[in-house]
Amino acid sequence: MENIIFTNHSLTRCQQRGISQDVVKFIIKYGNTFNTHEDKKFFINKKRLSKLTFKEKGFIAKNDKQILNTAVVCNKNVVVSAMKITNHVKWN
Repeated sequence: MENIIFTNHSLTRCQQRGISQDVVKFIIKYGNTFNTHEDKKFFINKKRLSKLTFKEKGFIAKNDKQILNTAVVCNKNVVVSAMKITNHVKWN
């Protein structure tokens, strides 16, 4: 996804939850995905993050906790919402 568009709702949610737009873009670019209704939910788990450490070491060192605790809901190239992952979620 090259041109990522943030809805007003997603901008509000990011601001309320302290999630930077750079973290959202990083999760969309490198994250695992699964379908939820007609949208896709992106997230990065510890295993995936450790593989990405060599590519984006500086960014990950600065934002690792935020990356691991955030999920992003997208519809094509539009960010619908961003949320914190509060408890263990088993996603396939």
